Amino acid sequence: MQNPTHPRPRAFPGLLYVWSAFAIMCAFWVCFVVFLASPRQIGPAWPFPTVDSGGLFEVGPWEAGLIDVALITLFGAQHSVMARPWFKQSVMASMPRAYERGTYVHLANAALFALIILWQPIPTEVWSVRGGLLDDAVWAAFAAGWIILFLGAWSFGIGDLLGLAQMRAWVTGREYCQKLKTGRLYRWLRHPMYVGVLLGVWATPRMSLGHLLLALGLTAYVLIAMRYEEGDLIATYGSRYLAWRTARP
Repeated sequence: MQNPTHPRPRAFPGLLYVWSAFAIMCAFWVCFVVFLASPRQIGPAWPFPTVDSGGLFEVGPWEAGLIDVALITLFGAQHSVMARPWFKQSVMASMPRAYERGTYVHLANAALFALIILWQPIPTEVWSVRGGLLDDAVWAAFAAGWIILFLGAWSFGIGDLLGLAQMRAWVTGREYCQKLKTGRLYRWLRHPMYVGVLLGVWATPRMSLGHLLLALGLTAYVLIAMRYEEGDLIATYGSRYLAWRTARP
């Protein structure tokens, strides 16, 4: 094993690779919150569509729906396929393992930004809450979703989640070991980040048909992803994970 006090050659490109993925991901989440909130008075300087306004193409609602479903499918396929052990072993085996997570995050950024840049709004109203305490309560739930997402990422370890910890271990010659996360928010929730995302996409006082399509698509993705993720955790941690999962709702 390399001496931990002497970084590996070309450490700077590796660190730049993962830190740029981290920065782009942070920028995406800011954009995604604005995208979902779809403020009525959004300024002309905002470069992207929102879930209810804008759009790069002039198409009808059916064509818009097909485009949006394709974008949701692209996101789900990228997130799910690249996370599978067989994909890592066959496709990503040629790169140092420290680059695996950073590559996943870079491609996730591409899929997520494609979702908001190419999104075609379908503004037909499904429900609307205008003013009053209920409107305030829905916006509070919306904000709570993103707070839960952030706290879930913090509880998991943002460095582990976005590939920073893996790269730091590699460039210093240390072995990276992924641990089962059971502390902080994971004491009460089995999947806090999924809970946060679902709360964020469903909690809106103005639900359009396009927004509803996105919420349903992301809900379907979460339900599928949880099944595979829990299977991977059982394969990795066995009885330790099963005992922890049994104690959680």
